This record gives sequence, structure tokens and C-alpha cells, in this order.
Amino acid sequence: MKIYNTLTKQKQELAEKKIGLYACGPTVYDDPHIGHARSAYVFDLIVRYMRFRGKKVIFVSNITDVDDKIIEKARNLCKDNDIKRTAQEIADKYLKSYTDAMDLLGIKKPDRQPKATKSITDMIKFIEDLINREYAYVSNGNVYFDVLKFKDYGKLSGQSVEEMKEGARVSLDKNKKNPLDFALWKTSKEDEPSWPSPWGLGRPGWHIECSVMSTKFLKNDFIMHGGGLDLVFPHHENEIAQTEAAGKKSAKYWIHHGLLTINGQKMSKSLGNFITVSDFVKKHKDLDLLKLLFLSSQYRHPVDYTDEKVEAQKQSKKRIKRFLKEIDDVLKNVKLSPKSQISDKYSLNFTAAMDDDFNTPLAMSVIFKCVEDGYKILRKDNLSESDYLELYGGQIFIKDSARQLGFDFSTIVEMKDDFVLSKIVERDKARDSKDFAKADKIRDELFEKGIILKDTSEGTKWEKRG
Repeated sequence: MKIYNTLTKQKQELAEKKIGLYACGPTVYDDPHIGHARSAYVFDLIVRYMRFRGKKVIFVSNITDVDDKIIEKARNLCKDNDIKRTAQEIADKYLKSYTDAMDLLGIKKPDRQPKATKSITDMIKFIEDLINREYAYVSNGNVYFDVLKFKDYGKLSGQSVEEMKEGARVSLDKNKKNPLDFALWKTSKEDEPSWPSPWGLGRPGWHIECSVMSTKFLKNDFIMHGGGLDLVFPHHENEIAQTEAAGKKSAKYWIHHGLLTINGQKMSKSLGNFITVSDFVKKHKDLDLLKLLFLSSQYRHPVDYTDEKVEAQKQSKKRIKRFLKEIDDVLKNVKLSPKSQISDKYSLNFTAAMDDDFNTPLAMSVIFKCVEDGYKILRKDNLSESDYLELYGGQIFIKDSARQLGFDFSTIVEMKDDFVLSKIVERDKARDSKDFAKADKIRDELFEKGIILKDTSEGTKWEKRG
């Protein structure tokens, strides 16, 4: 397997067998949009495929539940001046919205999904260590990282300090020694969420939470870090600086996915082109179409969303499902020998594509080639045993490759309500006994059969997947 490493600016062999992967998660202040969906899907796909290739992956992705955007929204919405409570309500509401959207997409939860507010004590200790090592300084109750003290600053983005100053257009702040210095700890206003610290009441800066939680939960297994291309600078550049300045190991591999545009424009509420996951579901019904659109571009490249492209993916999915159904009909009365050798040519080509930095457009082209070849066989007047074997092998390949990509092309199995309800009861018992692995397995099993579970205050609800 080879992956493109933003740090080294080249593809590298991924030789390690055990991989601790940390990906920057959402700031929960609004409903998740399809850009969030792409980021989550990219890392779900990468984790799935690395595990398929025999890697032992530990996946951690954080939840930013205290942030300037959350506090600003709380201030605007608060009616009783209790901004702290309102901020918590906002974070809880939109974390649920994000979780529900990821469930609809069939994206598995990370192995750990820690909230920033649950690691404040660890962040304070981390900052104290940076101060003791003279990489950070206190100024009027704030704590800043001294960028000029870290000699390798800029090695991820490949920019000099002067270039970064110009590109970032950082505003002057009398509390900082240098305009590029960034906040590790910020003083809070009296009515804002805050925590006690050696420097007074305040809250952590955004960058510090990822350094703390990646090293805290992954420890020595932390070798891979991911996020959107927009996070390379300053977020990930700052992470590397503060992590290594604290004497801790930063990631060896840095993976960044391209961004999403709408009809060639940046997605923005002011432009009226802001599409939430919920908006997409209401309009197109089938979230597989969104994932197929994502697969049409290699993860490092941008994706431009248009309704025409979504419609094209709808036709592609119909073609694949129709092909699988026709094979089912043809093979219904055919008995194949258990000793028959099934060709693995498509699987080998699919794996070669995915091994080359998760090249999903090339991998999808292998699936479509399988369909194209299969239809040539189906058009024959008389089929031979080798033809039947070719069709059977193609069917297996498509279903297996689809699972690696995180969805199911095959016809959804119709199930009786009592079967689903019995599975929900079984899952509830597993959760009550804290056997969460079994509970997750039941959820995944039902999802593969086309059933989505939703945990609500009134119990578990279910619906059929589109």
C-alpha cells in the first residue's frame, strides 16, 4: 500500500501493521453539511480498506464541543442570559444531528470519539509543560505558543515564517510577541463557558485539543493524522509544533482530502448553496448517490457537486443493481461445482487501484468494466459453464468491493417487522449488559440488510434504507 504524505510531499509505502489514526472531527454548532459527509466518508473508507488489507487500525476522531462559534451562536440565541447552558444545549443538539447523519450514511463510529470538554485537565497539563520548556508564554491570562522558538515551523505546509505571515494576514494582537503566535489558552468572559487554570478562568484554544487527544488516546501507536486540505495551515502546522515541542511523537503520515464545492463555488449560506445531509436526503432519498459522487474523485482532489452529477450516479447505481439482478435470474437454476475456479482478475485490479493511495475512480472503473464484460456474456444466445463462472465471479467481486467501499449494491432484503424488532430487543439487551461490541455488530448486520436504527428518547426506531 502507498499513500501520499503531505509532510514529505510524496507517496510512501505504508509498511506498518499497527496504525493509530487521528482525524479532526466536527465542531458541533450547526447541522452537518455534505462537506462534513465527505470528510467522514473519506476516513471511514480509509479505515475500512486498511483493515481489509490486514492492518490493525485504531481510529480516533474528536468532537469540538467548546468553541468561539458555539459561544457566538449561544449568545445570539440565549433568552435568559445563561450562555453557558445554551452553549451546552447547542453542542448536544448538533452532536446528535451529526451522529444521526453519519448513521444514515452508514459510516461507522470511530473507535474513540472524545469530546474536547472531557480532556480540559489534560490540556492544562500539556500547556504547563510547554511553558516549562519555554515554548509558550503567559500574557494577560492568555497563553500563547512562541512560533519562533520552534525551528521546524512550516515543515508541513512548506512555507517560510515570512510567507505564512503574509498569507495568513494575521491581525496584530498586543498580547502576542509575534503575529503568528497562536493561543493555547484563552481567557473567558464572565458569562462564557470556562474552566479554572493556573492562568485564571478560561478555555483551551482550538489547536491544543487535537495534540492532546491524539497523543492521549493513541500513545505510541499514533502514526497517521488526517483532515481536510484547509487544515494544513494553520491547524495542523500548529499541532506539529506544539506536539513536538512538548517532547511527544507527532504523526509520521499526514493525509489530507480535497474540499467540496457546489456548482464550482464554495458552499456558503450567504450564497444560498449550503446543502446539509438532511437536505440531500429530502431531495435525492438515497445517500449512496452522495458516496458514489465522492468516489468519482480521488480523495486528495476536490469534488464539485451538481445535481447533474448526482443524477449520473443514480443511473450508474441502477445499472450495477440491474446487472446483479440479471445474474441472479441467470444463475437461479444453474449448479456450479464447488471446486470450480473463479477468476480474481477484477479483485486484483481493484486492490491495485486502492493500494495506490486509495484511487477510488480507478477502483470504480474496475467495477464498471466487470459490468461491461458481464453484459457481453449475458447477450450470448447460449452460455457455457465458463460463462456462468465468469458471471458468478463478477457478482461476488462487485458485492465484496462494495462492502469495502462502505455500501451495498445488491437488492435490499425484505424483512418482516418481527425479525427487525427481535434484533432490536437483542441489541437492547447487549447494550444493557454493556456488550457494546455485540450491539454494534447487530446494528451493522441490520444496516447491511437495508435497515437503519435510530436511538431516540422513546426507544430504538428503524426505517428502510433507500
